Formats: sequence, structure tokens, C-alpha cells
Amino acid sequence: MANKTISLPEDVYSALKKEKRKGETFPELISRLLKEREKRMEHLESVAGSLKNDDEWDSILKKIYEDREKPARI
Repeated sequence: MANKTISLPEDVYSALKKEKRKGETFPELISRLLKEREKRMEHLESVAGSLKNDDEWDSILKKIYEDREKPARI
């Protein structure tokens, strides 16, 4: 396997370091984060459009728009 060196701004490095688990290498961390992102995307894709043909969705949208027309509460 070929290795690549990358440069990171200090703030990005610090953020990654905080995410790193005990004993986890940076390549393992990055791989884990990418897999977690992929799983979230798969989950989102599985529920995308689930309310499209649901009458309840129309009611939800109506309430949202009605609420937007009300004066701001202070």
C-alpha cells in the first residue's frame, strides 16, 4: 500500500485529534469517520421521500407556513 503525506491546518488537526480513540491511529480514525458518514448517508437515502405521498406531510407544511406568518416572539 502506498503512503501519502497530507498537510492539515492546526485547527483541523486538533479537531481530528479530539475525535481519535485511545490506541487509534489517524488512518484508522479517518477510515472510521468515512464509514460512519457513509452509513448516515445510506440511512438518509432510505428515508428520503418517505413522507412525499403522506397526507400528514401537507399538514406539517401548512403549520410551518402558518407559524412563519406570525409575528416574532420576544
